[in-house]
Amino acid sequence: MRLRIILCTDEHVQVHINNINRREKVEDVRVKAAQALEAECGKPFDPERLSFIFSGKQLANGMELFHYDVRHDDSLLTYVRLAADALDDAVLDDNAMTVDSASKVKDVVPNSPSIASTSTMEVSPSADRNLNRADEKVLASDAGLAGSKEEPEEVVKCDHCDNTIQSNCKHCGCYYCGLKDDEEHTLACDECGSFFHMRCLPEPLDKIPEGDWYCELCKNDHTGIIVGEQKLDLTKGRKAKMPSAKQTRNWGGGMACVGTTKTCNIVSKDHVGPIPGVRVGQLWRYRINVSESGIHRPPVAGISGSSTKPAVSIVLAGGYPEDTDCGEEFIYTGSGGYDLSGNKRMAKVQTFDQELTRQNRSLALACAAPVDEKNGGKANDWKQSSPIRVCRSFKIAKLHPKFAPKEGVRYDGLHRIVKYWKEKGVSGFYVWRYLFRRDDPEAAPWTEEGKANILRLGIRMIGEDMDTAKNSASKRKRAGEATGGKGSRATKSGSNASRYIFKPTPELLELIRLDKDNVRLWSNMADSQYESETAYLEALTENMLVCPICQELTQRPCTTSCGHNICYACLQSSMKSFGVLCPMCRGDISDMSDVDLKKRLNQNLVNVLQALIPSYEKDWKEPVVATKLQRARRSGKTVSATA
Repeated sequence: MRLRIILCTDEHVQVHINNINRREKVEDVRVKAAQALEAECGKPFDPERLSFIFSGKQLANGMELFHYDVRHDDSLLTYVRLAADALDDAVLDDNAMTVDSASKVKDVVPNSPSIASTSTMEVSPSADRNLNRADEKVLASDAGLAGSKEEPEEVVKCDHCDNTIQSNCKHCGCYYCGLKDDEEHTLACDECGSFFHMRCLPEPLDKIPEGDWYCELCKNDHTGIIVGEQKLDLTKGRKAKMPSAKQTRNWGGGMACVGTTKTCNIVSKDHVGPIPGVRVGQLWRYRINVSESGIHRPPVAGISGSSTKPAVSIVLAGGYPEDTDCGEEFIYTGSGGYDLSGNKRMAKVQTFDQELTRQNRSLALACAAPVDEKNGGKANDWKQSSPIRVCRSFKIAKLHPKFAPKEGVRYDGLHRIVKYWKEKGVSGFYVWRYLFRRDDPEAAPWTEEGKANILRLGIRMIGEDMDTAKNSASKRKRAGEATGGKGSRATKSGSNASRYIFKPTPELLELIRLDKDNVRLWSNMADSQYESETAYLEALTENMLVCPICQELTQRPCTTSCGHNICYACLQSSMKSFGVLCPMCRGDISDMSDVDLKKRLNQNLVNVLQALIPSYEKDWKEPVVATKLQRARRSGKTVSATA
């Protein structure tokens, strides 16, 4: 970089020095500045006698330009210090001028005392108090003319105590005690000029500090300021003194407040029953991952339901002491009863009765029994109750370690409510209890058969990459993997990965073969390998079969001649507004304009999606209406020819 050197003399010489590094020492810059000034002025300059001033600070030896934040094209004010012999000559010249001026004063004032008599005369204290400041200057100058090398001390008068020794004054005495004793152990602040006894300081000193000293009011707090290559010390900051910095409990790393990155669009949020692609024993690292998968949508609440619809899922997290868990059956306690106003995250004692409202009522609606807000109800046939997806969290290991996962949240299959009732809890307030019984064709994950299924299907925890502290090794292992859709992990078929790879069943492959309009789509799906059925479904429903107009999973899919799948309603609206052009690639699809779009519905693709997602087509499938002739054939009645 380049610096501008301004020599502060009568001539104000300016020179530039180039090729300067910010990490260069101040003494090295002086040498280069002396060479540049010598070339400009034609006389030598001693680098040791050059002083640099920048931003009100004098640059000291041993420091770097970086420490003073000197940047490109900045200006350094340069002063030349006088040598010792030159300083003595200047003092003699000043004395000669003073003698000459004194002789002139004597000639003007005949009765003035001589120089010798002035230098030797004694001044009484009373006379000294009567002298004004002008007289003091004359005496000082006369004493200097007499050859005295020691100048008299300047007396500063205190406006508060009139320099009285017996009075306590914080302006001319110690700032803390006001006394004026012990001058040998009294410090003066280099900023405000106040006096301080070393014994009176908040942190008393035993010896006089070297260099500049500043009082508590003037010294700067360098906490959090990084000088040079110094590292930031976080142990002395303001946050380090807060109570939150001393707590040891792990609150989940803030994952309870993080937002979702995607939404499950395979099924609706009120879907009852299993989620396609999610098998029993599936693990998630955090509750937010469970919400994104669609198994249990609320990221914090333990019950997913409302007061008007049956509950569809719950999470066992050991929130109530009344909960009991026997594996195939467990008793679940409803929500409410705790005072959660403000920020009472540690509420442990129930303070009021639970009511059969909101989520508690949704559980009652799921039971195959009438809703009774006083006595509860019991299902005559518990298998007629609405199925509820149940997840267990690692937090219940404190009470029921046999059936709890070691970490994260695990899906344990479908359960149904046998009965529900109201009783007094441990705290003395009423709670609602629900008896759940497992009813799932897949084996429970804590059984030997369930553990074998987990190994066979290659089920792994979802959300491991979010915990960078404990899973950095697994992140490096998957660094070379390519993404096959949002949230899915897929690799090309040529990679040698020793893990479970999802393969479609022969029945599904036959349905895919019949879909002749989407040969390119299924070819791309076959070229990639997926770790699970969930990853396969995510790649298909969140990437390959997303409608380009509504950005949702294609409903009533119509496949264009260019190979794009679009919703029937979206394509119909697009053709009315923009003509016979493909909304995806703007290709010509005029062959679809002369035919009713309902007849172009790709039923083969619908069959594939129904095999993967049983609830697909349920919302928009048109019911089959039997004609009059068909009804007659079923009943055996004769129909007239005009019918």
